[in-house]
Amino acid sequence: SSAFYIVEETDQVIVTQFGKPVGQPIAEPGLQYKIPFMQKVNRFEKRFLEWDGYPNQVPTRDKRFIWVDTTARWRISDPLLFFQRLRDERGAQSRLDDILDGETRNAVANHDLIDLVRSSQEASSEEKAWSGRDQLAAEVLKAASAASQDLGVEVLDFRFKRINYQEDVRKEV
Repeated sequence: SSAFYIVEETDQVIVTQFGKPVGQPIAEPGLQYKIPFMQKVNRFEKRFLEWDGYPNQVPTRDKRFIWVDTTARWRISDPLLFFQRLRDERGAQSRLDDILDGETRNAVANHDLIDLVRSSQEASSEEKAWSGRDQLAAEVLKAASAASQDLGVEVLDFRFKRINYQEDVRKEV
C-alpha cells in the first residue's frame, strides 16, 4: 500500500528520494507509483492561495503616517523550483510577507497621502496627474511578481483592504 499514491485534481506532486527531487512534477490526477520507504510524496496546491498581510503603520512621502492592510492571491507556478527554494506553503507565506510588505512600504513611501486617498487616477485643476490607490496596487503587484518569480511562485492579484488614518491625518482627510 505504500507503493501507490493518488494525485488529486487540486494537487501537484514532487517525489523525493532521500530529500532530493526525482523526476518531473506530477500535475495530472490519477494513481501513481513510488518506491516504498525510499521515496516521499510532497503535495502542493494547484489552486489559488491567499496571502493576508499584517496591518502596518507606513509613512507617506509627505511624512504622514497611515495604517495599511493588504491582501494578495498567489499560486505555485513551478512546483520543482518552489520545493527547492521554499519547501512548503509556510515558507512561501513567510517569504511573501517579506516581499509584499516591503513593496507596499516602498510604494506608499514614494507617494503623497492624496495618492492613497483617491481610488483611481484623476487630474487636478493644475493638470497634475495623481496616481490613485489602484495604480499603487498595480505597482506593488508588478514589483512583487518580479521578486517572486525565482521562487516558483506567481503573485496573481494584490489589493489594499483598508487604509486607516491617524487622528491628525483623519481630520485633514
